Amino acid sequence: MTTIGVAGAGSIGASLIRLLHTSPAARSLRLKTVLVRDAARPRPELPAGTPLTACPAELTDDPQIDVVVELLGGVEEPFRIVSRALSQGKAVVTANKNLLAERGPELFALAAERRLPLGYEASVCAGIPIIRTLEEALRAERITALEGILNGTSNYLLTRMSEERAAYAQCLADAQRLGLAEPDPTYDVSGQDAACKAGILATLAFGAYVDCRRLPVTGIDGLGLEDVRQAEVMGYRIKLVAAVRRAAGDRVDAEVAAVLLPLQHPLASIRMECNAVRIESEGLGETLLAGKGAGPAPTGVSLLADLLDIAAGRGRIPTDGHPFLAGAAELADRQASAARYYLRLAVADRPGTLAQVAGCFASQGISLASVLQPEVPELAGGSLVPLILTTHSTDRRRLDLVLAALSAAGCGRSVVLRIGEH
Repeated sequence: MTTIGVAGAGSIGASLIRLLHTSPAARSLRLKTVLVRDAARPRPELPAGTPLTACPAELTDDPQIDVVVELLGGVEEPFRIVSRALSQGKAVVTANKNLLAERGPELFALAAERRLPLGYEASVCAGIPIIRTLEEALRAERITALEGILNGTSNYLLTRMSEERAAYAQCLADAQRLGLAEPDPTYDVSGQDAACKAGILATLAFGAYVDCRRLPVTGIDGLGLEDVRQAEVMGYRIKLVAAVRRAAGDRVDAEVAAVLLPLQHPLASIRMECNAVRIESEGLGETLLAGKGAGPAPTGVSLLADLLDIAAGRGRIPTDGHPFLAGAAELADRQASAARYYLRLAVADRPGTLAQVAGCFASQGISLASVLQPEVPELAGGSLVPLILTTHSTDRRRLDLVLAALSAAGCGRSVVLRIGEH
């Protein structure tokens, strides 16, 4: 019998605790203690008699507890609890992507030193076994690229905007009402959540630590319904994509951004809050994993799978060669990567504006593939109107010079999206 201590009894913690009481697979596991911030508060969502404590030491220092499951969220407090548990000889399971993305090298070093398993399947894409796939099924492969839809909230918003032609603000309000978005959705819609997960996956895929805080990130909060409509007219669908690729000299080329994907691209059909990861490798070619990437139930299932592995002696103990312990990956200069772009500019409604804009692009050697100026109601002179452009392949550094020149000339806020490949 393996004895479990759980830190955190929020929605994910409650889901795991219910599984520990009801799943036939969990009969070899015994829950001893649940760490909460207020042990006196009634918790009807937990099975009756669940043992609660507000003292971390009753979890980390209890010699009867074999495995500590960390589900608190955040970084500093979880780091103290997980590092203490490992130092006391306990295996650890966590769903905390922020903890691993920022402090992973330290925790994996401690786990390797103590020869203890550290399970983290639930930290990325919840019920999709992407970490197990990278660590086990593809461990003999040379991965060349990985791209994924890693944030369910953003994908829900973009799906609603696409399929219902609903405005961003309305979709966000609905997502918050349904519990799919936080009251403050910034972490999700800004792309930071996806970047955190991308750092973990890139580390595993390319064998060296990729710090998510170094990745270029843009979100979906600046998009409008007009962008979604225009993309689909051109045969694309907008998705928030985390993309990492093996570049020259084994550098890692990575970004998180809203991208125009061709409709036939495998990620373009991923709907609502589902997640998906597409892997390119030398031997297998393309591998696609898709499913429920968020929510208490799928996350609880992944946590339980890690616990069962540890109880059966199959928990993976990190060694000196673990990707989180192999030093920092060298990142490629994303600004130098060539790509096509979609732009929606806000330009002055006066004669000669189109020629001025085209001249700015020409001055940087950027060729335009298409230009569209949607008709708008007649406005007072000097008002800004939309101008939609697509470019041929160029690097982002030159494009940024064009945008700076246009801004200096009086153009308003721009939307810039990379156009993905088939």
